[in-house]
Amino acid sequence: MLRFPVAALAALALLIPGVAGAEDTPKPTDILFNRPHISSVAAGTVLDYKFVRKPSDEKLLGPGFSDDITVKIDSDGAPGKKNVTVQVYSGDRAREPQRITGMDGNPMLIVYLDNAVSHFRLLAGGDSAYLKNTFSKYLAENATIAPVKILYKGKEVDGYQVTATPYANDPAKAKMNGFENATFKIALSDKIPGYFARMVSDYTSTDKSAPSLLETTTLEGVGDVK
Repeated sequence: MLRFPVAALAALALLIPGVAGAEDTPKPTDILFNRPHISSVAAGTVLDYKFVRKPSDEKLLGPGFSDDITVKIDSDGAPGKKNVTVQVYSGDRAREPQRITGMDGNPMLIVYLDNAVSHFRLLAGGDSAYLKNTFSKYLAENATIAPVKILYKGKEVDGYQVTATPYANDPAKAKMNGFENATFKIALSDKIPGYFARMVSDYTSTDKSAPSLLETTTLEGVGDVK
């Protein structure tokens, strides 16, 4: 279910306008897309994220499961850049590894955003390009960001959480099967390798008879976010 072409990693990022932020609290697009998340991560490091899928009704939405998504820092590239391999899932679920050169942002973000839009579309319907454009515009103009404390390897570190409800006020929300209030949260910190600590997608319909889906992606070593 989590499938992404190499081109999507760059293409979706290009849809998100960059905003330089010098304030105490950064702009969501600044910390998500303009920071060199992996430039200081040593070659050979593997960032291991645990993906957990929890559907309320497995007959309607398919089985729940947990598996790994890894970002391996293969080698140094140009100054400040890294060559990486992204592996989605393991064993029978494993996708083809994606090898990407010259990265300083963490490609895990693009994996998350691509999946967030794809899984929303499965539940709510709609055109993929339209949904991606709406999500990107929301991140640039309306997403909120707030300071949080993130437990990482037994110690609390300062970070931020970006929250987005990109379809809540969409003109087409009446056609979204009640899932227009789907909420996406990204917790991250410059004190954590690769920045991204936990990413949550909560697909809950206003139709009480509809199934719900909760997906979390958490870096190994990350605990509570509060």
